[in-house]
Amino acid sequence: MAQVKRIDYVDGSGNRYILESEEGKAVVKYEPMTPERSSSGFYYGGEPFERDIDVKLFNQIAEIAMQAIQTKSSHINRRIMGSGMLTIEINNSKQKAILAPDSKIKEKLEKFLDKTKPKNP
Repeated sequence: MAQVKRIDYVDGSGNRYILESEEGKAVVKYEPMTPERSSSGFYYGGEPFERDIDVKLFNQIAEIAMQAIQTKSSHINRRIMGSGMLTIEINNSKQKAILAPDSKIKEKLEKFLDKTKPKNP
């Protein structure tokens, strides 16, 4: 199987996740939507963070991201509210897809991305 090096995902609310894996390490960076940038002027995606994550979790997310790229029935042609924008980098090439707001694979991907967030004490 091809090795995913980087996953860049913008969820339906405009929050961005950037995940990278190299040499047995994995990192996630989260760039939330802010009220200043949101269409409503109110939405806040939380606090930004950058942290190490378990390589096993990265690999699970990479597998789901690959499925999302390959599941053409979940793709739409242009970005609309609630859709997800996915880019994965494999062997120095990029593959992109816009995931429909109601697609099951988008829901699954976001569920796993949620696991990368720091746990509140």
